[in-house]
Amino acid sequence: MACSQNDSTEFADGNGKINVYLTDAPFPISLVSQTIVTINKVEIRKHENDSTEAIFISLMEEAFEIDLLTLSNGITEQLASVELEAGSYDLIRMHVTDAKVILTDGSEFDLKIPSGTSSGLKIKIQPEITIASGQTTDVLLDFDVSKSFVVKGNWKDGNIKGFNFKPVVRGVLLDRAGRIKGRVTDTTANALENAAIKLWEEINDVDNDSIVATAFTNPEGQYQLIGIPEGTYYMTAERDSFQTDTIWNVDVLKGESSQIDFVLTPEP
Repeated sequence: MACSQNDSTEFADGNGKINVYLTDAPFPISLVSQTIVTINKVEIRKHENDSTEAIFISLMEEAFEIDLLTLSNGITEQLASVELEAGSYDLIRMHVTDAKVILTDGSEFDLKIPSGTSSGLKIKIQPEITIASGQTTDVLLDFDVSKSFVVKGNWKDGNIKGFNFKPVVRGVLLDRAGRIKGRVTDTTANALENAAIKLWEEINDVDNDSIVATAFTNPEGQYQLIGIPEGTYYMTAERDSFQTDTIWNVDVLKGESSQIDFVLTPEP
């Protein structure tokens, strides 16, 4: 999922390796130039059945600044690659110290970091990570910008007054996940850029958010969703001035890629 110069397969006795990657889902893509966050620490919690005290192990402790909009459509950035003692790990804690949004017109907004975020954003890994001796485990952290940067004002009219920062990150084991890719066109086969692609799971409880992942199409109308847990979903494609298209019964298998294309009809 991302390149690494470290090809060594030698581990200390009883150790395995964990690689942690970061990706995103941008929004509102047409008005935002950059969404920059600074992460200064990433930790992981070891699951000890016979202990009530949480044991957090540091994976990264250097300030890391990243524009999340560079990580869309299947692109990832490696945050950490660390040897860990073999065992089970069930939680990642990520410390975010700074966030800002830069619009396409040059406007810049420095965002207030919630107190709970600076002390550590807890990301539950389900199912929990099992690191085996001599093996490598890859974990993807999907930083959902569409939920994390909440617009103040009516952005559809171009009237953005600022953003509230409420980070939403999901964690998934890549060896248990698949991916979805495809293309969005109009009825005359023209590629549609900035179409919003949403992956949903069916949840009867209206209080729960059933959106699993989001993406936006590039200038060629292409999109990609990665780190999708195995299962059956439905998908929607939306764009201004076009009718929303829905595709049901989208099956995702671990280790495989599903091709889902959309054709959007202009609104009357």
